[in-house]
Amino acid sequence: MNWIKGGKVITEEGTTIVYRGDDANLFIESRKRHIPHANGKAGTWDHTTYWLIDGDEDIKEFYSLKDAKDYAEKYRR
Repeated sequence: MNWIKGGKVITEEGTTIVYRGDDANLFIESRKRHIPHANGKAGTWDHTTYWLIDGDEDIKEFYSLKDAKDYAEKYRR
């Protein structure tokens, strides 16, 4: 399956990037979120997860884009 980077949205909470697959209803969202440091330490750190989405339903969360793509290949068979 070919994946095309579709769009990018940057907010105060983080960044979301959409990857569209060959199937019009199947895509992956990369969700980077700013997480506050513990114990009152100033600043944040970033945590990224990848969500496989079918239509408007979140299917499964992954910790790497490769894992999300591999699962999507099997999901559509």
